[in-house]
Amino acid sequence: VEGITVGSRCQVQPGSRRGEVKFVGEVAGIAPGNWVGVQFDEPVGKCNGTIKGKQYFEAPSMYGGFVRPDKIECGDFPEEDLFDDSDEDSDEEL
Repeated sequence: VEGITVGSRCQVQPGSRRGEVKFVGEVAGIAPGNWVGVQFDEPVGKCNGTIKGKQYFEAPSMYGGFVRPDKIECGDFPEEDLFDDSDEDSDEEL
């Protein structure tokens, strides 16, 4: 979990899913060891930050997930604008 801190932007593999780190630590009720709780930018998660009735962080339904630290890369991963269809290389005017 070195270098992974709550509040960091991250990318999760597989799938290059982006989000924000919301929790780092052990989670009762799932496999032992450290886990990273992520609130994804899109509804690609499996929970809302709650596992077996215990809330580890808050996220909208299907936006939260817990992943192993080796699947996380923290850095400058801004939220992607899925509706931005601009082509920066275009010389056309509208």
